[in-house]
Amino acid sequence: MYINRLLLLVVGAFLIFFPAIESWIINSQADWYRPYQFWLLVVAAAYWNQRSRYPDEL
Repeated sequence: MYINRLLLLVVGAFLIFFPAIESWIINSQADWYRPYQFWLLVVAAAYWNQRSRYPDEL
């Protein structure tokens, strides 16, 4: 299975900076949309990573 280097780098950076990301998402009472921004970023990254791949079934 091929693992994209950029994706591996992003996952590693996420693990390193997880405490800061968690406090940014959870501790902001006024900005209720921050978790949604985070998950939108995750979905966009997954789409960007898979856009050039062909499905297994042709």
